[in-house]
Amino acid sequence: MLNRIISIVTDETKEITYFGFCGETNTMTTLKAARRRCDELGIRDVIIASETGRSAIEALKVFNDDRIRITVVTHYPSRTWGPKGEIPIGLNRKEYSEFRKILEENGVRIIQGTRPFAPPARGIQWDYPVADAMIDYTLELFSSGTKIAIETALMATDAGAIEEGTEIVSCGGTFKGLDTALVVKTAHSEKFFRKFEVREIITKPRYRTSSENQWDDEKWRGDLNKYHTSEP
Repeated sequence: MLNRIISIVTDETKEITYFGFCGETNTMTTLKAARRRCDELGIRDVIIASETGRSAIEALKVFNDDRIRITVVTHYPSRTWGPKGEIPIGLNRKEYSEFRKILEENGVRIIQGTRPFAPPARGIQWDYPVADAMIDYTLELFSSGTKIAIETALMATDAGAIEEGTEIVSCGGTFKGLDTALVVKTAHSEKFFRKFEVREIITKPRYRTSSENQWDDEKWRGDLNKYHTSEP
């Protein structure tokens, strides 16, 4: 008996949003586009990269029902520098307790872990061609948000919040806020090259920043005043 396997490939034409600028100004548009694609594909999980909780709070306004689970991946406690001085980062810091309370009351999972592409090798200032640094810089060719969206998907999978092999939407950004959303198939970080897939681009900037201070780059746009307050 001859068994025949027929493979049917369905071609789709979908809209991709390319932003004229990187950064926080694109947050809500990114979230709304991510929500639409979740609904179209029946995706149940969305990842939001959020250092302070502000992007995560915005995500609650868009993913405001029980059909889609929000997982926030945050930075370890540290700091960045903005036009008005130091900005604490890491959602588990005491400064952001009100943000955490709002998110947890709404069923949001918060994950903190080591960035797979910024391990101890980063301490040697990228001067040596270690594999992690090469991955980090290569992904930034597409945009900082692309790198972060991929990295946070790996972190959430490694932490057990997302099951390996799940198709999800992951959102990242440049410095602060969100400007990139991807449909990815997740994997544990040790299987990155063998199993991880970037399946679709939903949004991304057309440009990437080249300045060390990304917020001061002519290609970055956003309101940083709110990052110097403790109000959600």
